[in-house]
Formats: sequence, structure tokens, C-alpha cells
Amino acid sequence: MNWAIGIIGGFYLMTIALGFGAAALLKRTDIIESNEAGNTAAPLLAQEIGGGPDSAGGAILLAVISAVAFATILAVVAGLTLASSSSFAHDLYANVIRKGQATQKEEVSAAPWATVGIGIAAVVLGVFARDLNVAGLVALAFAVAASANLPTILYSLFWKRFTTRGALWSIYGGLFASVVLVLFSPVVSGKESSMFPDVDFHWFPLENPGLVSIPLGFLLGWIGSLVSKEPVDKEKYAELEVR
Repeated sequence: MNWAIGIIGGFYLMTIALGFGAAALLKRTDIIESNEAGNTAAPLLAQEIGGGPDSAGGAILLAVISAVAFATILAVVAGLTLASSSSFAHDLYANVIRKGQATQKEEVSAAPWATVGIGIAAVVLGVFARDLNVAGLVALAFAVAASANLPTILYSLFWKRFTTRGALWSIYGGLFASVVLVLFSPVVSGKESSMFPDVDFHWFPLENPGLVSIPLGFLLGWIGSLVSKEPVDKEKYAELEVR
């Protein structure tokens, strides 16, 4: 786990170096000519470091970085699809739709259909977002996750007074706020680089909702815990803290 955390942390720090490196060594016109959203900056940077477009080293580095990017995309998509389908089958279908009455066979049967539905939805969204910058989309995904999950995780670990109502308010409040702000941001409409450039219904000025939605998630978790009458279980908190 320590090795994984170190490698992942180093990778995300290196993305900053890659961005500044591409800005310093490549011409902006060359990046835009390759891809208007700027998604090919890293492969072009590898090609430039390897010796340029007409060199063997540049071709090798370009191929390696492109292969790594493609494999990473496949791994992420496969992992998210499996996690989403299993969550739907086990949590939504078995416990919400069937109210705990579903058999294990029914859960297994629901998972493939969930995978198909999630895949179709992802493809449709991908078609509309194909001209957007990948780094910006990743930042949006992190903002939504941080708004919905981060407050609950930190409160659960470090606040004894945190309750179930606080968790629900922070998760659903942060999720709803972040998604709504993204939908009415310049990412979706109002700019030439938006998902729908021909219409303008944005009223939120920022392209990333995290500055508003993450503090709101923390605030809702705090308020929900204060108004909840759920008793504090010190023994359960101590067990969680040890884990």
C-alpha cells in the first residue's frame, strides 16, 4: 500500500511537470493542430524529448507513451464499469429495488445488464465530451468525488459526533451540488470549447465546482450531525479509529 500511494502520488505530481514541460518545449500551434483540446500534449512532448518528429528516439517514445495512455484508459474504464455494475447489482437492485429479497443468482444476473446500461451511458456522454480536455474532465470527476466522499471519510475518522444523518447529508448534498454546478458551468454550455457550444444556459462562472461544493459537503455533514438525535457510540468509533 505504501508503494502504491508513493507511485500514485508521484504520478500526479509528474502531470504538473509534463504540463509545464509541454508548454516550454512545444509550440501551442503544434499542440492545437494535433488536437484542439490539447489531449496529445504528453505524447508530443515525449516525441520532442526523444529527438523530434523525424527521429527514431522520438518515434519510440511517442509509441511507448501512447501505449501507456491507451492501457491506462482501458484499465480505468474496465475498473469503473465493474465497480459500477457490482454496486448497482448488490446495493441498488438487491437492497433498494428488491428490498433485500433478491437471491445471489438474481444479483449476478443483474450485473451484466447494469454493465450494458452503464456502458451505453458512458459512450453517449463520451460522444458529447470528445472535444473536451481530458485533464479538465478528470479534475471534474475528482471534484465530484471530493464533494460527495471526502467530508464523510474525514468526519468518520476524526469526529466522534458524526452520525448517519450527517453522512447522508454530506454525500447527497455534495454530490447534488457538484453535479448541478457542473451542468450549469461553462464546461457544458456558453463557450466554444463547451460540450454544447451552440447554446448558453450557464450561470455558474467557474469551470470546476470544487471551490463551492466541497466546503458545502463539509457544512452539510456538520449540520446533519448536529441536528441528529442519534446517540454517539464511543466504542464503535474507537474500533473504527484502530482499523
